[in-house]
Amino acid sequence: MKNHRAIDSYRRFYIDMNFERLGLFEEVKNRYDCNTVIYPGCSIHVTPSFYFQHVVYIDISEVAKEFFRNTQSILNFLNSNKKYKQLPFIQFLDNDYTRLLPIRENNYDLLIALYAGGIVQSCKKYIKPGGIILTDNHHNDAAEVLTDPSIALDALIRRKGKDYVLEKSINENIIKTLKENRLPTKNMKNSGKGLEYVDNEYYFVLKKVR
Repeated sequence: MKNHRAIDSYRRFYIDMNFERLGLFEEVKNRYDCNTVIYPGCSIHVTPSFYFQHVVYIDISEVAKEFFRNTQSILNFLNSNKKYKQLPFIQFLDNDYTRLLPIRENNYDLLIALYAGGIVQSCKKYIKPGGIILTDNHHNDAAEVLTDPSIALDALIRRKGKDYVLEKSINENIIKTLKENRLPTKNMKNSGKGLEYVDNEYYFVLKKVR
């Protein structure tokens, strides 16, 4: 029963609210050769494991700690939803990502930095040179990162209709708007199913150049 409650929590917070962002992670997987991932500030958002076989989840919230105690239940759920042939590998670290983490530096292909502040500056050292960072501007992180000479903006991703579209040709007006902190952030709306997430954000694909 307890194991089922863990997955029920995921359904309530992500599936029912249309907040999984499946297409976002699918687009990153299809366009970049990423296999190993770290996700600081993850809460219970295990959707990346549908597309990436090896994910390290990092959070200090009690909600996350309780959720990830149900490892077998989570793995069963991921096995039913994964888009790759291998068995999924997940690891949960009950750590503050702003402090030194017990993982290797320059070792991971992708850093997911969404809806929590200071992730990129704290955790970019764990990403391989040439590795990818997926972020938004929820805490003005993207604007700050664009001033970092070790990071380069590679692409933008925006939801268009039902799809997430990656654009390599970057409109300078978007960057100007970003730096002025005027980009839209996530919204919620009431739908026939209750409260639902409306994804109107720009996502930034950054590359660690050194």
